[in-house]
Amino acid sequence: MCVREGQVLLVSKDGMRWALPGGRPDSDEALVEAALRELREETALDAKSMTDAFQFIGATTVHHVFVATVGKSAQAKARNEIKYLLWTPPHKLSRVEISPTTQAIVQQYFEGQQA
Repeated sequence: MCVREGQVLLVSKDGMRWALPGGRPDSDEALVEAALRELREETALDAKSMTDAFQFIGATTVHHVFVATVGKSAQAKARNEIKYLLWTPPHKLSRVEISPTTQAIVQQYFEGQQA
């Protein structure tokens, strides 16, 4: 997850279905390294830091959720298979098509920030 000024960065291959940046680690790649690499490959953003936030158990996958800190002036650019980027506040997620897993991950993160 990349969060800046209360907004979360979503990525899309087709401009219709949105998700968090991410992917699977390469063989012998640490999870945090995979998170840094996927963020860079999909959005051109280099994280200043990457924090291991929590694990989320989805229907078929265990998601290792990391939170990236990026500079305020860092510009995200769609790269590789990603064609579209969207910064959105969590309360507006219902306006875009996202999976229940993405919705739950974002909700869990922001609820934890209020605790």
